[in-house]
Order: sequence, then structure tokens, then C-alpha cells
Amino acid sequence: SGAQMGLKKGIMARSENILELAEKNGKPESEALHRILECAMTDEEASFILELPAPASDVAAKLNMTEKGVEDKILDLAQRGLVVRSRKGYRYPHDLGTLHDNILASAPQYIPAGIEKLWMDLYEGKQWWREIGEGLASYGLQVLRVIPAEKSISRDIELLPYESMTKIIEENRDLISVRNCCCRTGAKKCNHPVDVCMQFKHRAEYDLFRSGGRKVSADEAVSVALQSVDSGLVPTVTNVSVMDNLEFICFCCGDCCLVLDPLLRIQRVPDVLAYSRFEAKINPETCNGCRHCVPRCHFGAIDMKPLGGEMKAVLDPDKCVGCGVCELSCVPGSITMELVRPPEFIPETIMGPSAIIH
Repeated sequence: SGAQMGLKKGIMARSENILELAEKNGKPESEALHRILECAMTDEEASFILELPAPASDVAAKLNMTEKGVEDKILDLAQRGLVVRSRKGYRYPHDLGTLHDNILASAPQYIPAGIEKLWMDLYEGKQWWREIGEGLASYGLQVLRVIPAEKSISRDIELLPYESMTKIIEENRDLISVRNCCCRTGAKKCNHPVDVCMQFKHRAEYDLFRSGGRKVSADEAVSVALQSVDSGLVPTVTNVSVMDNLEFICFCCGDCCLVLDPLLRIQRVPDVLAYSRFEAKINPETCNGCRHCVPRCHFGAIDMKPLGGEMKAVLDPDKCVGCGVCELSCVPGSITMELVRPPEFIPETIMGPSAIIH
């Protein structure tokens, strides 16, 4: 057909280097991805990237560059999210989600103008969201876990170290970075804060190396965390109980998050996201029907229903992830967070997509 002919012509007009990179991402014929790559780099840079991973001396000899020139170029590409660290050296990210996250989590001056829209063209227009959601759900593993907003938990309940934002931050006080959330930078579908994505250990080190984030003190990190949950964002971590394996805290929304949004759309949230050990309970006697809690829940767990002739907030426990964000907005104090799962609910180890876990 004419459309297929046009597509073939379009692909033939692309540089071989761009097509080869798109093939590494598993989408050799995706016009939407071709446009992203062309916006992100020059053809010469694509050619350079295809030489990686390799020792700087080898790349320098092959491309007639100095080793210093190669190292400077790698740093430049890392700052723009186009190469990532690996055991074999810097290389192009084959996982498309990693490429998206790295580019859009770069410092603003390194993000090419207009690339956010190109990513959303792929996400919405070509239904990349469905591919992401079904891909994550297919692992059959809860790789991420919700941790509760600490102010929503009664003071007479002591949180375990690995479900406490403040304890996770304290454990990593020597090296913490905060950067822009790649998902909200790209999607721009909500008004939640963006400069909140928290990294520890190797992730923080890499963030700072490529100027993607800023180093913060433990006190500032706690402040960022509290502001994030107060605004209605849901804190998530890797679903393990070993403190040393917790290398980030994400603050997610249901509108923009490249994990939550696809899972909500295909209704597979529990397949990938482990709930916290808590569950919201709503007291209908004291609920004044203000509705503040309804839009606060990203998971659609709260609805207004007539009870005794008045509209009251009612919880669907199957959808409640136990984040406590609704409790923070409840003026009459009708919502409480109850401990409903034992410590063994949180596993010690987990396998899964390295792009999320490591």
C-alpha cells in the first residue's frame, strides 16, 4: 500500500547508524524511535556510540582520536543519557525504558528541545505504554514495593527499617542525590513536584558523575521526601528487605509514571507492585463527605457512596496499595492506616528487570 511504501522510503532515508541503534532497542522499523534518536544525537555521534563498549585506546585508534578526546566524548554522551555504565565499559542502553529514563533524567541543559514530545508520540501514539505494562506483568514478579507515608502511620507502630523513608535515607546519608523525575519531565500530565527522584550508592554516584542530579544532605533528602508525599506522590522502592539493596526511592504518580500508568491501564498493578504492609480504613461515622481523599488515590481505591442518606468515602481494599497518601488529606481524621501484613510479606531477594532493580 501507499502507507507501506512511504514507511519503507522513510526508513531508507535514515542513516544506517540510527537504524542499527534502533535495532539494538528491538524496534528497527519504528519511525517514532528513529525521530527520537535523530533528535538526541548526530549521525557522527551514533557512529561513535556503535563502537562501544571498548577501551578508550581502541576507539581512539579506530576513529583517529586521542584517548582524552574519547573520554571527553563518553562523558558528554553520558551527561545526555545516551550511554550507560556496564561491566564491559560505557555502552548504548539496549533497554528502551533505560534510554528514556536516562535522557529525561539528565540535567535540563542536556535534554534536546522537543524530545519529550517525541517520546510521548511513541508512548501514546504507538502504544508503547501497552508494551511496557504487558512486559512488566509478564515477569510474574512484584519488583517494586510501596512504602507508606510515615506521617500517616500511628506513632505506636514502629516501621521496619526497609519500609521507612527516613531510615532508608539515614542508612545512605553519606551519598544521596536528587534529580528530576524522568517520567514527569516527559509526560507533563500533572502538577506534582519533579525534582524529587532520590538515588543512593552506585546510582547516586553515576548521577553525580554525569551531572544528572545534585548531592543533598540526609536532612534535605528527608525534607524532599516529606514534601513529595504531602503533595500526593507515592513512595516506591525495590521489593526487598535488605537495606543494602535499596538504591533509590521513587515518588510516583498514576498519570506520568512509566510503571504505574501502564499497569493501571491494563489493570495489572498487583502483578508488579507489592503493596505496603498497611491498608487504609475509613470510619463512616466521622467521614464528612469532603471528597479530598478521592483524587489523592492514584489507584482508584476510594469512591463516594451513599451511606445513611449521606455521601461517604468508601474503600476498595483490593485496590489499596497502603501508601497512606489519602490519610494525609483527611481533615476530619476518618482515615487510619492499619497493619495488615506480617514482616515476612517483604522478600529478602528478588529477580527481575535489571533496569528497575539495579
